[in-house]
Amino acid sequence: MRKSVQHRLTRVYLIQILFISLATVFGVWATAQIIERVLVKEALIKEAEHYWSLYDRQTDFPRPNTRHLLGLLVDDNTRDPVPEVLRQRRDGYGRVHLDGANPIVYIEHHDGARLYLIFDEQRVSVLAFLFGILPLTAVLLVIYLSSFIGWRKARALVSPLVQLAEALRHTDVSDPASARPDLDALKQDPESEAGILASALDAYSERLLRFVNRERQFTRDASHELRTPLAVFRANLELLASQIGDRPVISRMSDTVDDMEALVETLLLLARTEQREILTEELVVNDVAVNLMERLMPLADRKQIRLQVRQSALLNIDASETVLNIVLTNLVRNAINYSGSGQVTIIVDADSIHVEDTGAGMDQEELARMLKPFERGNSNESGHGLGLAIVQRLCERFHWALEVASQPGKGTAVRVRFH
Repeated sequence: MRKSVQHRLTRVYLIQILFISLATVFGVWATAQIIERVLVKEALIKEAEHYWSLYDRQTDFPRPNTRHLLGLLVDDNTRDPVPEVLRQRRDGYGRVHLDGANPIVYIEHHDGARLYLIFDEQRVSVLAFLFGILPLTAVLLVIYLSSFIGWRKARALVSPLVQLAEALRHTDVSDPASARPDLDALKQDPESEAGILASALDAYSERLLRFVNRERQFTRDASHELRTPLAVFRANLELLASQIGDRPVISRMSDTVDDMEALVETLLLLARTEQREILTEELVVNDVAVNLMERLMPLADRKQIRLQVRQSALLNIDASETVLNIVLTNLVRNAINYSGSGQVTIIVDADSIHVEDTGAGMDQEELARMLKPFERGNSNESGHGLGLAIVQRLCERFHWALEVASQPGKGTAVRVRFH
């Protein structure tokens, strides 16, 4: 799940508050434990030592009796009223439940006498609360308030960046008319980081759109302009063939014209698909493959290559027949041109179509290079080095998976998966 910068800032703020609170609670608890188990205990032990030193001089010396400390003594001469719960306790330090309260008690024997020191820390706790907890609470409130102000300031600083990200996220880059987002609101403060970034993105998108429009215009115009000389060239080739007969040189020139016409048609199609949606229809891929085999059979015969179609399933897809024909024509033409001899097989299965040849094959480095524009394999055949690159671009455009596998000496297999 995508998490925005503001969400992460809020999470960091809450984690910070949680850690401060836990540290404070732990600190208060640890301080209380230290006070009770170390300071108070040590004070009562020292108080008992001091009393015994006075008791050794004067056995009837008064026991401690202050607002917070009460001393009770039991010896041969003195029988203070000691509660039963204290008489049953062993010597030492601890808390007891006494008269609805839980005072701290220290009990100690000395020469047959037993001293009970009862420390009521309730009033001390009130003083600790007034002079400890309340100031600590005030400090915590200041820390919380400072953290909250910092969080608000951080959100305010990143808010323009979040707006910029949202504007870019909702921009339809496939449509040139709306591919340039409206960033005027973010450019009101040109000195801010968001304003500088918005201005830079705006300028970059302007240059990019101009470049894309020039490329589309050139592709469209060049494709239209090339149609006329190709048509003239084909007509003259047919006239020449009728006069002197079909010769190998005329066949090679005719194949080249076919390649050029297919390339021009493909360029026109690519220029159109990036401007408007291509209409689709339900197609039977098996029929398209058979028709393609019949159309390219003369080319395969001239190359002395056996061209065949194998069908293991009936494959129906919703696609543009023109696009499918261009993709398969490029693949089969490539296979015929680069096979040298042998056979080219078109295989139709449940969710894809394969074009396999028995040519020289390619290693991984050459295979990666073949998927780039203007790169050709090792063949004496003419070509433009655009076949596989165009197929790859069309497959990406229509969300078809293109898979190419090849081994030197074993041929090449290309698979177009539609589902």
